[in-house]
Amino acid sequence: MPANKQNMNSPHSDNDTDKWLEQLSSATHSPKGDFSAEKSYSMLQQRLKPARRKQNLFSIQQVRTAVAGLLVLVGLGWAFHPYLHPVRTLTASTRTQTRCVRLPDGSEVTLNRHSRLNYPESFGKERIVELNGEAYFEVSKNPQKPFRVKANGVTVSVLGTHFNVNAYAADSLVETTLLEGSVSVCNNANGEQKILKPNETAIYRKTTGTLSIHAMKDAQKEITWREGILDFEDAPMEEIARELSHHFNVDIQIADKQLRNYKLNAHFHQDETLTDILDMLAPIGRFTYHATKNNTIELKRTN
Repeated sequence: MPANKQNMNSPHSDNDTDKWLEQLSSATHSPKGDFSAEKSYSMLQQRLKPARRKQNLFSIQQVRTAVAGLLVLVGLGWAFHPYLHPVRTLTASTRTQTRCVRLPDGSEVTLNRHSRLNYPESFGKERIVELNGEAYFEVSKNPQKPFRVKANGVTVSVLGTHFNVNAYAADSLVETTLLEGSVSVCNNANGEQKILKPNETAIYRKTTGTLSIHAMKDAQKEITWREGILDFEDAPMEEIARELSHHFNVDIQIADKQLRNYKLNAHFHQDETLTDILDMLAPIGRFTYHATKNNTIELKRTN
């Protein structure tokens, strides 16, 4: 009997199982035998307990392995999601009117005439937009997500501030003017950076690849275009012609160097036409103008 008890507590083998099945069969078919059906079933159940426990333990391990594998797949899915499903890029553009655009982070952008802004439908770790033209930015503060404006050769980086970027593709200059806060302007060609303070302008010259800072008396005059006003203070005729070109979507050319550098003060409203403005400027700057092909206007100095 002790030997049988010892066998019942040890893991069963195939031979042991066959023996117990034979005993069970004998007991259930012969009431006179040493084993009854009830006792045989109880003994068989005890014999098989270690195997069932082992099977249950193995099943739990399988479940844990499967869950771990699923979590890995989910993690990889999230990691590769931006590559498999890239964020949609939105475009805001203007023609003869200015336009206000609200970005996904709550930042507000006012686009000047004939300008274009590309931005993602939702921001990720960084907030990056691309500008071709002129825009005034009021950026929502978020130190964890820097805000960057890529604009024809320069990158303007901020955390939260108010600034204006003038970056038309056809211009030889890209100007960034700071009104409030602090911005960093980077020359994409060589990595040079300039930190602006309020009432300062960073000027990037495409022809030479140089980046410089210029102080201003009142940076607010740089954004009067939002109200449809063109305001020039001691501005060279070359700059005035450039602003008029953007405002009216024409190409104004000045061949004479002396006329390009001629400075004057001027203030124009949005209801004035290009002809009205040139007629007022011509006697002051001593020049004439005429239209040529391809939507071009040439200014020539008179003697």
